[in-house]
Amino acid sequence: MKDPNDFTASFQDLIDSLEDRLRFGVEQPASIIFFFKRDVSSYELPAAAIAVTRVTGMVDRRFTVFEAGADYRFSGNRLIWGREGAATSELVFPDEGSRLEVEFTYRDLPSGLTDFNPGSVAGTLLRTFARELTLLYGQMDQAYRRAFIDDANGVALDNVVALLGVVRNPAQKAVGSITFFRKRAATQTVVVSAGAKVTDQSGRVFVTTGPGRIEIENEEITANLRVRNRIAEIVGVWLKEDDPQTDPPIPAAIDEDDRQIKSPTATPLPAGDLRVRYKPKSVTVPLEALQPGPDGNVNAGTITIMPTPPPNIDGATNEEPMRGGLEAESDGQLRDRAKHWLERSGNSTLNAIKFAVLDVDGVQGVEVIDHQADEAIPLGEVRVRYSGGDRNQVSAVVEKTRAAGVLARLDEIVEVAISGVFFLLPSLQTPPAASAKFLQAAIDAIQALSIGEPLSVRRVNSLVYNVTGLADVAEAALSFRKQANEAPQNAPDPLLVTRAELVRPDKANLKAVVLVALQATADRKVASNFVIDLQIIGSDNIAAEFRSFKIDLNVSLRADLKEHPDQPPERIGSFTRQAQFIGGATAQLTIEPGDLDGFNPADHQKEVEFVITAAAYPGLRETKRKFDITV
Repeated sequence: MKDPNDFTASFQDLIDSLEDRLRFGVEQPASIIFFFKRDVSSYELPAAAIAVTRVTGMVDRRFTVFEAGADYRFSGNRLIWGREGAATSELVFPDEGSRLEVEFTYRDLPSGLTDFNPGSVAGTLLRTFARELTLLYGQMDQAYRRAFIDDANGVALDNVVALLGVVRNPAQKAVGSITFFRKRAATQTVVVSAGAKVTDQSGRVFVTTGPGRIEIENEEITANLRVRNRIAEIVGVWLKEDDPQTDPPIPAAIDEDDRQIKSPTATPLPAGDLRVRYKPKSVTVPLEALQPGPDGNVNAGTITIMPTPPPNIDGATNEEPMRGGLEAESDGQLRDRAKHWLERSGNSTLNAIKFAVLDVDGVQGVEVIDHQADEAIPLGEVRVRYSGGDRNQVSAVVEKTRAAGVLARLDEIVEVAISGVFFLLPSLQTPPAASAKFLQAAIDAIQALSIGEPLSVRRVNSLVYNVTGLADVAEAALSFRKQANEAPQNAPDPLLVTRAELVRPDKANLKAVVLVALQATADRKVASNFVIDLQIIGSDNIAAEFRSFKIDLNVSLRADLKEHPDQPPERIGSFTRQAQFIGGATAQLTIEPGDLDGFNPADHQKEVEFVITAAAYPGLRETKRKFDITV
């Protein structure tokens, strides 16, 4: 059943409607007035009438709209009063001599055109006009639906939720810091102004948000033998209470990272606060991405390019990752927040707290639980677990929203970052964009996980079957990391997380590579067997490094005949064997003596060619290896 509020019309329906009017004439409305007489049962309409749309008159001096089929019927170009088989007492009659107005439709004279087939002049013009009408009806439908929260998208949704005072959370810029450095100590103060631009190898632009100065000499009090800036030269190290003017300095040297000081001898430096005077050669200033969004989240050491270097600066690098870049709130998230606006305004409920926290800029996910969800939480308390956003802002909205007498404790969610490589197996025809399409689907699936929800690698891998040109996922070599400074760990399947953790994709370090070809790289004899080293090359022309992957291979053996060396080689055997890649890019294919039974030294040349193909994945290009099997 068609939605009564659907303004769209199909292209074919409009063609049929236009053709009907051109062939038989355009319907036009008209009306005619009769003076009703009880002894006259029918009234003749103009010859061109095709339907009666409404009949009105007076009954007992009251205006009345008569009902078709019950009070009258249209037949033979005449309006006939009454219905068939009804007694006179059952009928409703207009007042005698009153005006009876009959509204009807008729057709204009037809155009005379008859050929509306595709390719004809009339048919082409008709279809062109129908196409424009189809677009117009579609635009009308969109304009209508933009007024409803479930159908509006983008700017239209922003306008709808603005009626509730709800505003879309904007995209957030990645923030961090950048270290500008010199090769040696400065002879005069070097100033780095705010607004200096730096980029990474991919061209992403970042801007300093504060100034910095490399002084000729710095003095710091430190308890961990580490200073803020890189050291070009140590002037002196004293205990905090010593007077540098009179007390001799403690012998000290610079450690490998240029910030740590150490003892130049076996005797350690004194414990406690030390006064360090040194000549710096770097300064670290705050940095943010020029454009908001997750693209600004880059790893440490990637921002190294200075399009316009500040004066007397030799280089720059971000010693810590850039974090906090987020996309603008999606339509789905904004729609959910708007729908819960009234509930939030009432306060006191778990959802009220949840959606109030989601209103805070930068917050990605929220879970609010109480004793019913977790018995470890005391009665009268709730746990607000969230990721992203400023803690002070989150605390303020929770205090404002919680019910009186309820203790709300904040637990900042630990973000579990997923990185790694999906190795994809191709079909016979693989479009260039197939890997990007799968990767985006995988990122969206990981992004949709809620707080505490585990990552099912198999479920993510299954998305490959929705991408044309891809046959399967050979391996998802994924890693996870819970802290920016910790080493990534291999992700099991499923990757379980606690109720205070949130799985998110590390987009900068997550990629998909389509495997394109087998490659035989070496051969050797081991005891009575021959071994061929195999690799699988990706679309990036790099051999894929697997953690654990098995593949069935079809191997055909061919040898040249001694008596007919110019003829194509003769097929002397074939077999199927499994190769296994474990912790590397190379697997071994073993050829056993029994595989060579078809070889006859009297008839065949001593060099045999091995043609190796993937049994289940013909999209992988074959490889060949030829060597002497008589050694």
